[in-house]
Amino acid sequence: MTAFRRSVRMLFLASAFLSPASNGFSQANLESAKIPQPHLAKARADAFGENGWKFPALITCYPDEGQSAEHVIKDPGPGKAADNLYFLGDGIVAAWAVNTSDGIILIDALDNREEVDKFIIGGLQQLGQDPARIKTIIVSHGHGDHYGGARYLQDKYHAKLYMTALDYDLAEKTVPRPNAQPVWGPPPHRDRIATDGETITLGDEAIKLFITAGHTPASLSMLIPVQDKGKNRTLLYLGGITNKGLKPDMHAAYDQWTERLLKEAATADGVIGNHSSYDEAATKLDKIKILPDRPNPFFTGAENTARYLRVLKECNLNNWEIEKALKPQN
Repeated sequence: MTAFRRSVRMLFLASAFLSPASNGFSQANLESAKIPQPHLAKARADAFGENGWKFPALITCYPDEGQSAEHVIKDPGPGKAADNLYFLGDGIVAAWAVNTSDGIILIDALDNREEVDKFIIGGLQQLGQDPARIKTIIVSHGHGDHYGGARYLQDKYHAKLYMTALDYDLAEKTVPRPNAQPVWGPPPHRDRIATDGETITLGDEAIKLFITAGHTPASLSMLIPVQDKGKNRTLLYLGGITNKGLKPDMHAAYDQWTERLLKEAATADGVIGNHSSYDEAATKLDKIKILPDRPNPFFTGAENTARYLRVLKECNLNNWEIEKALKPQN
């Protein structure tokens, strides 16, 4: 490709992502095509600065695409993301296991007992880990696809469980969905109350918690120290990413925590979450298998972590403005 063609191509790509919000191409959905969306334009411009061909944080600007994106990879299988970090999920919802010197910290518990048996217990066994070493469970928030298998694990392994008080309340108020698929398990036994700024320690591992309200009243995010080929790293785990259809106070809370984590998580080397389409976990695990000698794709650097948070912040503000503009006038 000649230098001239390269320059033309770059100008075209840049214009596509930096086009004015009044252009239909830059709208989050057809319904909102006539609404000015400066936050969407800002999110896209920032996301385009990442050195990659996918921009997963932008899914929050296009919320109707999120669920279909989750179904692209149905069952990636368990995988080792770092020396002491394991992915356990079905391609739609993820659980993570952090191996410590004194047992396993499990983050989230999928939908129900059947999924726990298949993806968490079975996944750990496939990875050569003993699921009986699960000593601590952290539930990111009070939606059934994250707490549904927790009570079964509490009863089976007598593990401590942490969730915020408001999200215990949310889980306990959830109306059973008898005809839904998948069926959610019962809410967990109320155990430890997770608090903002708390550090959960097990063996040689210490995970710092942050309450990041918005997706639910008190979703949990966290900083997770891990090792990658013997090197100390830190991952930012986001426990409540989507921000469509929130109440105004929850949009405001979301805006506050994204701003806060830009400071608190300034040194994090990468981002993971509990839905695989939002962190590309399944794709990254495949890269590790195919290209084991390349740098670990989970660790994209502090600048890309900050970029991810900035994009989330702008997408939340954009969705909020769309919802206000489309709200019926009484």
